[in-house]
Amino acid sequence: MKRQDRYTAIVILSLTQMVLSGTYLMAKLGLREFSPLALGFYRFFITGLALTGLLLARGWLHLPQPKDRGLFLLLSFLVVPLNQGLFLYGMNFTLASHGALFYATTPLVVFVLSCLFLGERPTRLKISGLALGFAGVMIVLWEKGIALSAGTLRGDLLLIFAVLSWAVYTILSKKAVAGYPPLYVTAVSLSLGFILFLPAGIPAALGQDYVMVTGKGIMAVLYLSLLTSVIGYWAWIWGLSKLEASKVTVLSNLQPIIAALLAWIFLGEAVTWRFIWGAAAVAAGVFLTEKG
Repeated sequence: MKRQDRYTAIVILSLTQMVLSGTYLMAKLGLREFSPLALGFYRFFITGLALTGLLLARGWLHLPQPKDRGLFLLLSFLVVPLNQGLFLYGMNFTLASHGALFYATTPLVVFVLSCLFLGERPTRLKISGLALGFAGVMIVLWEKGIALSAGTLRGDLLLIFAVLSWAVYTILSKKAVAGYPPLYVTAVSLSLGFILFLPAGIPAALGQDYVMVTGKGIMAVLYLSLLTSVIGYWAWIWGLSKLEASKVTVLSNLQPIIAALLAWIFLGEAVTWRFIWGAAAVAAGVFLTEKG
């Protein structure tokens, strides 16, 4: 790959981090006016329509092969009802900066799961990175005190399980991507995931108080649907095809910093030294794990 093309990929992925970092701010804004399940319903309704249109335009609007349909069904359940259900409920209680920080630990969780179930061999450098990343998360959790009654901690714990489900989705999607284009895997899993989300999403949408919905709430839904779920994910997959995974992962460490800055500017969330040290430890842990 030419050096100029690599620089172009890095610039595009860096701009993508701005989009993905804004996800946590927009989720908080949306949750001020929508219930978590109603927000998820409208987000993935619009996402499903957009991605289905892309599949139709490319001539890919078809079901997976029969032998792969069980895998796609599992991917769909993991990425929308489970992951997004936990994410939106978690963001309802915790800070936007915390959401970005916990999702930045995804490579560490993937590494642990790969060692447990896929036979990946741990190295000293990877173990050191894992320990450092875990320490960073604990620093942030301890900021509010380990107490189950604390609202922020409740949201943080939900986000940890959301990251776990996202990591499992990431591992299983590698098998799907081996036989299908990345855009097809993303579109089918998110669109089918929306269908699985309907039993919980429809009652929430019908019970939503629309009197309190303003332009900010609508903007949040459109941002999460079109920028995060469609453009952001698509650019991310494109970047993975252009750069080494380790470089893409290092760029993803920008998210907690940008998200914390946006939350401070627009939501008034304080950026504490504990969070800064925790975010630095997580970023260093991810770097060591990828380096190893």
